[in-house]
Amino acid sequence: MAALAACLALSGCEIYRAAEPTQIRAAQYVSDEPPSVTLLSMVNSETNRAAHSALLINGSQQVIYDPAGTFQHPDLPRADDIHYGITPRFLDYYERYHARFDYYVHAQKVEVSRATADRVLANAQARGKTPKMFCADSVTSALRPVPPFQNVGITLFPESIRRDFAQIPGVDNKYVREADVGKNNVWEQSASLESAQK
Repeated sequence: MAALAACLALSGCEIYRAAEPTQIRAAQYVSDEPPSVTLLSMVNSETNRAAHSALLINGSQQVIYDPAGTFQHPDLPRADDIHYGITPRFLDYYERYHARFDYYVHAQKVEVSRATADRVLANAQARGKTPKMFCADSVTSALRPVPPFQNVGITLFPESIRRDFAQIPGVDNKYVREADVGKNNVWEQSASLESAQK
C-alpha cells in the first residue's frame, strides 16, 4: 500500500471537479492569431528528450489539451484533460509552470484551417480522461486522423511525437526556459507580491 501511495504521489494524480458547460462557455476565448495546432513538449535539459506532451489548439476557441497532466489554475475551467479559456496570460502560466532548471518547453506550431483545429479539438474531447503515463498515446490519437498530422505515429513516447512534428512543413519553433526549482505557480507568486505591496 505504501508503494502504491508513493507511485500515485509521484505521478501527480489530482482530484478535481469537472467544469459545468456554462462555465466552459463563459470562459471561451477566441484568439486573434491565425488558427493553429501547437505541440507543447516538456523536454529534459540533460537528455534533450521530451517527457510529456500536450496540445495548444487554436480554432473556434483556444484550449490546452493536457492528457495526464498536473497543471491546474483556479480561474480555468477544465473538463477531462482540456483546459478552456486559454488566453495569452494563461498560456504563459502553463509554460512557466513546466519550465524549470531541468526542463524546458519546446512549442512547435503548425498553422492550419479553423476546421482542422476544431477537428483535433473534437478528437481530444472524445478521448475523455487519460490515465497517467499515456499522454503521448492520447495526443497522437487526437492528431493522426487529421491532415497534416497523419504522419505523426501513434506512440507512448513524447519524444517520438516531437520528432515527427519537426517534419511537418512550416512548423514554427519556440523555446521557454527558466532556472527556478520545482513547479512554478506564477499566479500564486503574483498574488503574494500584490499583497506584500499593499
